Amino acid sequence: MNQHLKKLVSKTASFMLCFLVVSSGLMVPMSARAAENTEKSQSVTLEGTNPDIKDITFAPGADQSQLNFAWYSKSTSDPQVQVALKSDMTGSTFPEDKAKTFKGQKSEGNDGYTSNKVTVTGLKQATAYVYRVGDGTNWSSVDNYTTQDISKGINFLFAGDPQIGASGDIAKDGDGWVDTLNKALAKFTNTDFIMSIGDQVNNGKESKDENGSVKNEGEYDQFFKPSQVKNTPLVTIAGNHEGYGPGHSTHFNYPNMSDKYGIFSNNGFESDKSNGTTGNDYYYVYGNTLFMMLNSNDINAEDHKAFMQQAIAANPNVKWKIVGMHHSIYSSANHEKDDDIAQRRLTHPEVFEELGIDVVLDGHDHCYTRSNQMLGGKAVSVEDSKDGKVTNPEGILYVTANSASGSKYYEIKEPDQKNYYEAVKWQDHVPTFSNVSIDDNNFKITTYRTDNMEVVDTYTITKTESPKQVRLGGQNRYETSAKISQNKWTSADSAVVVSGEAFADALSAAPFAKQINAPILLTSSNSLDNNTSSELSRLKVKNVYIIGGTGVVSSSVENAVKKMKINVQRISGSDRYATSLEVAKKISKPEQIFIASGQGFADGLSISSYAASSGSPVLLINGNKLTNATLQYVKDNSSKMYVVGGTGVVSDSVVKTLGAARISGKDRYTTNLAVLNKFNDKYNLSNIYISSGNDFADALCGSSAAGKEKAPIILLNRDGNSNDLKTYIKSGLATVNQIYILGGEGVVSQNTVDKLLQ
Repeated sequence: MNQHLKKLVSKTASFMLCFLVVSSGLMVPMSARAAENTEKSQSVTLEGTNPDIKDITFAPGADQSQLNFAWYSKSTSDPQVQVALKSDMTGSTFPEDKAKTFKGQKSEGNDGYTSNKVTVTGLKQATAYVYRVGDGTNWSSVDNYTTQDISKGINFLFAGDPQIGASGDIAKDGDGWVDTLNKALAKFTNTDFIMSIGDQVNNGKESKDENGSVKNEGEYDQFFKPSQVKNTPLVTIAGNHEGYGPGHSTHFNYPNMSDKYGIFSNNGFESDKSNGTTGNDYYYVYGNTLFMMLNSNDINAEDHKAFMQQAIAANPNVKWKIVGMHHSIYSSANHEKDDDIAQRRLTHPEVFEELGIDVVLDGHDHCYTRSNQMLGGKAVSVEDSKDGKVTNPEGILYVTANSASGSKYYEIKEPDQKNYYEAVKWQDHVPTFSNVSIDDNNFKITTYRTDNMEVVDTYTITKTESPKQVRLGGQNRYETSAKISQNKWTSADSAVVVSGEAFADALSAAPFAKQINAPILLTSSNSLDNNTSSELSRLKVKNVYIIGGTGVVSSSVENAVKKMKINVQRISGSDRYATSLEVAKKISKPEQIFIASGQGFADGLSISSYAASSGSPVLLINGNKLTNATLQYVKDNSSKMYVVGGTGVVSDSVVKTLGAARISGKDRYTTNLAVLNKFNDKYNLSNIYISSGNDFADALCGSSAAGKEKAPIILLNRDGNSNDLKTYIKSGLATVNQIYILGGEGVVSQNTVDKLLQ
């Protein structure tokens, strides 16, 4: 071929190559929701042109303004993500000059790859973005993501056990996973994110090399094969198979991941073989919902409880609380009677119930099961939910997902009968997925089979705007204190016992009770009340702390408790003021201290639940006087000081001496409202407690329970006609699930409650 012809062929080939690149890669692909009424397009850079970058995915960040990116690369340079408005992109050129660059961290991945993680922040709702990942020099294809307008609710896809490789044919399993996401996202173009509930890969023997080492990157590559995972946030959690080989946490980037809870090493049934890469518990908030994702390979329910308490405390005003975990609690197939599942079934539901969880989403059993509403190990609201809808139900819904890829199915163990917990169970050897929609009042989950997209099951929980009312009252104050304890404690190592006749010593008890996770129980001064002794037995209490001297709780009460083989410790001083100081000394490193009158009890009760939840002592003083011991305690702790109550109960001279801030109103009720408003953002308004502002015993016991869940205590006058208080309650009703009324009708009438809620 002569030189002229060579040049002609070369130019022609170059032109054709450019034409092919431009014609096939001009448009940026849209996210699932943004693709409505828009033809699906392809990436700016042809797929596969940068083999050194793979497995790109992103998850919701700490909230909907953030995204957590992760990917594998051959680069050892620091990772970067560049994000720009889609409107700033012209043609196929990424608008680098208008892009914002986010930097992250790298670590060692599998098979010689580097794991890269970057968090993108400051995203706005209902906005189209383009992005690319890389190291500042080498970049991935340009893809895009459109954030959603979540003001009217959220929508996500729930998928169980893709377990790529479980069938023995990795490519086939990957194709099944692709097929499910293609069909699901074509039907639900408003998807906010995809949740895969564990066992993303199989990590099995087919992935081992000749030396027996797990080589699972082929499985991960197939899991990331669907193009939608680069345009739709993907939420995952570790399953048991993630513990069989390394790589899970290096492929995903979790927000708010605990460094203490959900750690898997050896749970007594299986040990970790992942080199510590299963990840820990984490949470994120999306819209009105708190999602708590638990690494259920850690079988310790108390670990998960501590983590969830922290997550709930950080997000007190969400409407819905959802747990995602791999291992099934109530399921219908092979794992139904496994010893480790039985162990979780024994311990986890109690924790979920205590924390007010609405729904638990899980997998593991490769068979679809929807439970009845479950409470205390029993099915509740069964008749109410037969049509697939339930309003203000008790208990928790558990949904176990079937396989989303078809890689493996398990058979129903009792196909012709239902266990006590089963509402619906289904297995037809067809992949399924569920669409979940959530708004302020409704949680709806609908499950589809992928062969014909017919509905397998649908279920809706509706919360009406009127919160559920629970009255905690007995024949007398002693029975009421026991009922409050029964409502919030299934067991307790410790209990605080106070006089039901003289309240002053007990005013300072709530923060100490919260610190040791103990209920407050009342007793008569001269004998141990039967309600209290019965409750101590039910709780299996080992230690009782009596607050006050023998003048308010006699030695005969102390001896009666000791006869129950319970250790007793008395915390007391020479008078009510000295007693409050001795109780305060039991609170470790308080950041703030509250001062209240020891002559009137209402102001101390107003602050009691917040003082308990924040670990802040309540010191009682005699109006105008501060003892030397009190002054020394304040000096030793250097805490922020608050005085609760007006000048009629605590003088200005005390406020000045302490350098304190005063929280007060014109009377006990407006002071209570001032406390509520002052610390409103610190309360968890899922539950509120209502008590009489005149009969203090019930509020005293309720303060420990309220402090346990960061709930406010609201003091009512006899007619319940405070407009300011009505306004406060109405402003928070959207997030209130339950209103606890402390005391019987004789203490807080239903008419008074109804007036308040009008």
